[in-house]
Amino acid sequence: MTDLQRFKRIFTEQRDQIMMNVGQVADDGLSKRSDDKDEVDQANADIEQSMRMQLKNREVYTLKKINDALRRIEDGSFGRCESCEEFIELRRLQARPTTTLCISCKEEEEKMAAAAILGHRLQFAH
Repeated sequence: MTDLQRFKRIFTEQRDQIMMNVGQVADDGLSKRSDDKDEVDQANADIEQSMRMQLKNREVYTLKKINDALRRIEDGSFGRCESCEEFIELRRLQARPTTTLCISCKEEEEKMAAAAILGHRLQFAH
């Protein structure tokens, strides 16, 4: 089995698992307000509903990244950095299969993000 076939199998399995999880969250239904619940019970139900929605949002985001990776496998661009177009090291892909940046470009992106945050903080400090 080639590395691409292995990644495709992993992504497909992850996608299927997420789809099942999202379906279960949807089947659980949303908490409804009820006059039978006291304030503490309702607050707990609201917190639980919020946590379910956060989980669903996280899984939908992951699903998008998986589908994007599967598309890149199909079009032949999987494993290429979207910034510099060099090949991404296999070790990096194994650690973060949905990554679209090589380690050098990712580090540069993080430096720029940190500098932007620092600049934003300095701007409001004056």
